[in-house]
Amino acid sequence: MTRQEALPLRCALVAFALATLLVQFVLVPQAAVRSADAYPEVAYLAAPYVTVIGAALAAFEATLLAAWQLVSASVANRSGTRRSTGWANIATVSLGITAVLCAGVFAHAGFIENIGGPAMLFGLLIFLALIPVALAVRYGILGWLEAEQSLP
Repeated sequence: MTRQEALPLRCALVAFALATLLVQFVLVPQAAVRSADAYPEVAYLAAPYVTVIGAALAAFEATLLAAWQLVSASVANRSGTRRSTGWANIATVSLGITAVLCAGVFAHAGFIENIGGPAMLFGLLIFLALIPVALAVRYGILGWLEAEQSLP
């Protein structure tokens, strides 16, 4: 991969990282405060949910860092190394952690606290579906790294 090919990927990763930070530190806490005010009967859930969602977003940020490292390795023609495989594994595990934490929030809200209605079920299903997607992406990344290394 050339630097010119990597530039749009890096720009997208930076945009995702900035958006994730905005969501993590501004939007989620504000939404929690508004929801706690609107629904005082479940206001005690705001702090634990914000904490878990913050941890899920931190894991997603680790996925973005791993993706940055994979792009850098590809530009430097070190894409077939053990280090690249390690970054692919980190990306997969981090994305899996994000999925499990978010699915846990949706499952707890929908099935234990009985709040949120069908939206909680759909959120749970979406994040559970992200787990096999993370595994498929990992194997796709490893195949891409192998193909990248075999090019002249």
